[in-house]
Amino acid sequence: MPRARKLFPIYGSALANNMFMAVQSDRMVSHFIAGYVAEHDREGILGGPARDRELAETVGREILLCMIAEAHEALPAFFGRKQKSKLKKEEKETVEAFSTELLAALARALNWSAEDRREFRRDLVMYSDFRARQELAVNVRKRGATPQEEAPFIARVALLLDPSMLEQARRAAREFHAAVCLLARKLLRRTLSPGRR
Repeated sequence: MPRARKLFPIYGSALANNMFMAVQSDRMVSHFIAGYVAEHDREGILGGPARDRELAETVGREILLCMIAEAHEALPAFFGRKQKSKLKKEEKETVEAFSTELLAALARALNWSAEDRREFRRDLVMYSDFRARQELAVNVRKRGATPQEEAPFIARVALLLDPSMLEQARRAAREFHAAVCLLARKLLRRTLSPGRR
């Protein structure tokens, strides 16, 4: 099965590396924070090098969680399926091996302790549960109007960024979330189809 071969677990390592480089080398977090500070005149949220570094690391972690959850959502398309539940048994096993290697490679790149790995996996489950609820909600909304739940990334990043101006921070986090999701899908396509951009 050619699609399964394309998802050979080594691609999980490649995607982890691409995600890590996007967050670390492309200065995504610092650009986001600097843009927010400049647009809203919120220099007060910057607390010196230690606070800024901690904020950047924590927001960077949320970006990785968001990108992995988005990649998991997009993976079935590489098998010609719309949903993970439609994957065949061997396709599910391939996706699982890919995901395992992705997380292991990230843990190595970030030098995580066993506790770091447990916490990241716990938070990833929260992100994945949100995606599953979102999928179910699409069917419910088709039958009648229901409020749409907001992604955990938005609330968590807004709270980290500027808790005293939460609505303003949520708007910024919402825009950033959309950009992070697009980047995750782009990195996944680039990793699994290296000849295409």
